[in-house]
Amino acid sequence: SVRVGAWFPKDKEQGVRLDDVAFNKTEGVIDESQALGVDFHFRKNIGHPFYTDLSAGAWYSSYEFKSNALQTAFIEYKAWTIIVPVTIGLSVAPLPVNPVQPYAMAGLGAYFAFTSHDPLQMTENNDLPDDTDTYIRFGYYAGIGVDFLIGESFGISVGAKYQFIKFEELDGGKTLFTGQEDLTGLQATIGFVMSI
Repeated sequence: SVRVGAWFPKDKEQGVRLDDVAFNKTEGVIDESQALGVDFHFRKNIGHPFYTDLSAGAWYSSYEFKSNALQTAFIEYKAWTIIVPVTIGLSVAPLPVNPVQPYAMAGLGAYFAFTSHDPLQMTENNDLPDDTDTYIRFGYYAGIGVDFLIGESFGISVGAKYQFIKFEELDGGKTLFTGQEDLTGLQATIGFVMSI
């Protein structure tokens, strides 16, 4: 199946730290997007009602903070993160061959994070350097899905996963540039499924 959707992590609306000065969320305007992305999901029957699951996806989240809290400086901070989960799991589809195929799934895997930021501090035109980092953490998920088969080899696929993944205590004490540490949350998707 190939599905698109949204991911709603716990962490949101945080301030930023620039040049060792911390700005909290009450000191500026925050524009933050939930993670949007695509999920590729492959299931193989290993004996009814069990299937192995392989999944890979890409989820994009962005964050922007603007503040003139210092009165002598204007702060603008833009950041983005792409999370790429690569997981393996097991699903159970209890019904026999049927146009409506509900299933439950669980699994674990590696979660890659690619994160970057563009900080601007307008104090004597001090433009701070851009930076990009890559991290990997391990997490797990549980979820449900339903495939609505239109024909023998094609249908509509709806899924919901609850991802358990944290990026706290990163290398060097850093967090993702979007400020998120706990990305645990619901991921809802819809798309199509084909049999091959």
